[in-house]
Amino acid sequence: MTAQEVVPVASPAEVFEALREAHARADADAAAALYAPDAVYYEPDNVPHRGRDEIRRYLAAVFAVRGPVELSVKRQVGADQTVLAEWTSAFTDGGRRSTGVPGVSVIEVGRDGIVYHRDLG
Repeated sequence: MTAQEVVPVASPAEVFEALREAHARADADAAAALYAPDAVYYEPDNVPHRGRDEIRRYLAAVFAVRGPVELSVKRQVGADQTVLAEWTSAFTDGGRRSTGVPGVSVIEVGRDGIVYHRDLG
């Protein structure tokens, strides 16, 4: 699968699950494939990454440092095109394992994939 392909999924909840699985594999290509070509992703520091390619580069850099990032969902709600998930994460940074790091993702899905993604945490 290339970063230019869109993974067909039926609901925002399924898109979030596919994204969570890509993070758990540290697979930036699979994660980026879930985004629309003109998507915007705001990382927790409020820095925007625009478009599939920029999002893929950002995620690849994160995974290069942290490796797989496991998200354990605590609560999740969805509406027509949106999913809101509260989670804790586990990852390795600087040789040290961090677990239970809280966060929230807001994801809006359009016809071509994720169009808006903001992580808070």
